[in-house]
Amino acid sequence: MMKKSVAMLAVCMLAQSHLAIAAGTPAPQEINIVLLGTKGGPSLLNTARLPQATALTIGDKIWLIDAGYGASLQLVKNGIPLRNINTILLTHLHSDHILDYPSLLMNAWASGLKDHTIQVYGPPGTQAMTKASWKVFDRDITLRMEEEGKPDPRNLVKATDIGQGVIYKDELVTISALKVPHSPFPDGEAFAYRFDTQGKRIVFSGDTSWFPPLATFAQGADILVHEAVHVPSVAKLANSIGNGKTLAEAIASHHTTIEDVGKIARESHVKKLVLSHLVPATVADDVWQQEAMKNYPGPVIVGHDNMTISVP
Repeated sequence: MMKKSVAMLAVCMLAQSHLAIAAGTPAPQEINIVLLGTKGGPSLLNTARLPQATALTIGDKIWLIDAGYGASLQLVKNGIPLRNINTILLTHLHSDHILDYPSLLMNAWASGLKDHTIQVYGPPGTQAMTKASWKVFDRDITLRMEEEGKPDPRNLVKATDIGQGVIYKDELVTISALKVPHSPFPDGEAFAYRFDTQGKRIVFSGDTSWFPPLATFAQGADILVHEAVHVPSVAKLANSIGNGKTLAEAIASHHTTIEDVGKIARESHVKKLVLSHLVPATVADDVWQQEAMKNYPGPVIVGHDNMTISVP
């Protein structure tokens, strides 16, 4: 009888121990990548693909990587409330990555932003751009504060110019930035971003030319979202426009060819490669996949606007 009692006591203590551990361990948060705009470059010839913007959601937390034209509309279309955005990360200050930034801040405010501050991180010039954005809307802000009793949106957004390294860390996520080469921007004005969260790693290349250190930065990532250029299609397109030769040379030197994207993915041993910021945006999916898979044996997803990718 004594042995049975001791055994039962041990079982109960073990069960309580497991319950205590479970209670003290937060449940894993669902992680999703939402591609809002997947074309590269500022031209807007149609709406099949909009300029660059991507959302990363972890549970109810929302990070926005770049804010190209149409980002506000695409967020709403995907059921992501503008007022709930926590953080905006800008990879660099080309217009196809920031054109919707000023209106996004205003739209978030108009949609009910009031209880938290949106943190904005970006290269040198981000703070100045944010201040300039408020000046554009100064009259509207003043009138709405007076007539509608709205809080001052300038107190609800904090912009920070960053350098390389860890730029943000809390109990849920660590965000790191890597300087990448994107001529004609000087060194330190274009960044890739890495999210480490819940044992998962997600990396966004930003705009970059071929850059082997990115493979180290993205090592073992669950998902690498990388820009890509299809040089033969760029050359063909260049023949049809006046400044084509100059433009083609600039694109080829400032970005990463799809073949080299495959090399980066292979060398970083990423589990899945997602292609975005596609140049030109008209290249067929199977062409992108075939070219990437020449150097990368893993799964390749060709990004499209309003595509959601879950991080398992």
